[in-house]
Amino acid sequence: MSDVMVEEREQLRSAVRSVITRHGDVRAWLESTVDTSDECDLSLWRTLAEEVGVAGLLVAEDLGGAGAQVADAAAVFEETGRALSPVPLFSTVGLASAILLGCGDAPEARRLLQKIAEGAVVATAAFHEVETGWFLPPASTAATETDGLWHVSGAKGFVVDAAAADIVLVTASTPHGTGLFAVEADAAGLQTRMLDSLDLVRPLGTVEFAATPATLLATGEAASAAVASGLDLAVTLLSAELVGAGQRCLDQAVAYAKQRVQFDRKIGSFQAIKHTLVDVLLDLEMARSAADAAAAAAEKWLRNPDSGTATALAIAASVSKSVCADAFMHIAEETLHVFGGIGFTWEHDAHLYYRRAKFGELYLGTASEHRERVAQLSGLGERRV
Repeated sequence: MSDVMVEEREQLRSAVRSVITRHGDVRAWLESTVDTSDECDLSLWRTLAEEVGVAGLLVAEDLGGAGAQVADAAAVFEETGRALSPVPLFSTVGLASAILLGCGDAPEARRLLQKIAEGAVVATAAFHEVETGWFLPPASTAATETDGLWHVSGAKGFVVDAAAADIVLVTASTPHGTGLFAVEADAAGLQTRMLDSLDLVRPLGTVEFAATPATLLATGEAASAAVASGLDLAVTLLSAELVGAGQRCLDQAVAYAKQRVQFDRKIGSFQAIKHTLVDVLLDLEMARSAADAAAAAAEKWLRNPDSGTATALAIAASVSKSVCADAFMHIAEETLHVFGGIGFTWEHDAHLYYRRAKFGELYLGTASEHRERVAQLSGLGERRV
């Protein structure tokens, strides 16, 4: 990597951090929205999209995007994860854009990517079903075609930023296999029900479709491949977000350990605290390495999307998810212990990071599920109980 690329990436990181700092922290946003129905900070999102161009980072330049590398997008996710920014970045870029990029030159997919790059829409993806989980083909959601028009019926759960989305990408079964569709949020027959999410700044909802008009993006193997690799890219960017949040937890814990006095000594001088923070640092650096490796694999897939690069991305993404999710869960727990009594209060941010760690641990598959996936993709077979 050239020094120029590194410098530009750090400038991007600095610009995102500057915008977030200027706008105000997540605590202020939570307090200001106690009596409102706001699920995310659209004002901050518009600023990041318009001033920094985060919405179109991975979109090609001929579609109005930046044509940036995955590592650049990962740097942005680290910063928003560090601040727990309540913006629809993960839903729009991490999920929707990632899946649309997997559609290749499909005209409708390119049209949607252009709209996302303009910052004109918030998008999300609806693919989880109770019967099939995260990665299996849809079973209870189906699409039918009549006179060239498609309609989708069924329900999807755990849809990120469901209430804020203007466009929902949805998977559904068709006579030709799995289909990938785009649905306008105000389309007839679409209903959104928000869930009580453990993560207070990562809203989740259930989206129900009742003969809802939809635009076909891809079917069959093309749709399955787009969704599979798109979700691997989403896992990669989520891993970067977890690394950023973990770094923030460590920074706060170290600063507190240097200030808090107990038994006439700063607690950072106690061996138990030193060892805890060193263990946290080691976990964080392992997670950062895994996330960087996944970003590199994702970059190769984006530049040359074939079965070989897709498999390499799937393995790297699953390794990254398992390492980063486990690491951040441990980091959030241990740094909360360093804070002691104050860390368990509502007024402290420690519980917000713990909540994000739990989201990262479960969303898009657990660490155990991803380790088993790595074994299968590597030819080791399925686990025997």
